[in-house]
Amino acid sequence: MTATAVGAITAVLFDWDGTLIDSHAALLAAWHESTEAVLDRRFPATTAEEREVFTLPGSEIWPRLTADAAQREALIERFQQAYERSGDLVRAIPGIAAALAELREAHVAIAVVTSKARRRYVLDARRAGLEDLIDVAVCAEDAAATKPDPRPVVAALELLGIPAANALMVGDTVVDVAAGMRAGTAVVGVLWGASTDTELLDAGASIVLADPHELVALVAGGTP
Repeated sequence: MTATAVGAITAVLFDWDGTLIDSHAALLAAWHESTEAVLDRRFPATTAEEREVFTLPGSEIWPRLTADAAQREALIERFQQAYERSGDLVRAIPGIAAALAELREAHVAIAVVTSKARRRYVLDARRAGLEDLIDVAVCAEDAAATKPDPRPVVAALELLGIPAANALMVGDTVVDVAAGMRAGTAVVGVLWGASTDTELLDAGASIVLADPHELVALVAGGTP
């Protein structure tokens, strides 16, 4: 990413879980409760399965857990109920609220691009205290596909009225990196989520950041 490109940024598009919020404990609690209640087994139960939970949308995982449509619907509803109870565990990533506020003060538009259902996103945003710092959110219901498909990123750009050349996609997984790259935005990886610097850089991220304040400096044209 060149200094010129950074200086041209007028919108930053963020992944949600693991990037703006820490929902790790809340999600695991909801997955464990719902699968134990409906399927009589705990998921995720391995490191690999846990990685899936923090990379893939539930819409892709639930069909893998059960082929029975009625059981799948019961699983989804039980998950939602469990998440609403465990959602008190959701927290904004330390420093994120201040970083978003600084970006908005600099007249940079803020969007969220998430594979999470809007019902859960709204709950998260309120509990994490971020709802008033975000201009638009594209959730699972708002695009015809989920990341790494670029369409959710494109949808956010259209809502903001900003071209991809003036936008930055920020996320903590290779899925976020791929979606941003395919949509034509610059891409930054963050190290406080699910992936390592090697994974994010190998996937195509231009740079990786270890602290939210570094993002403000980057967008402002400073040196992180």
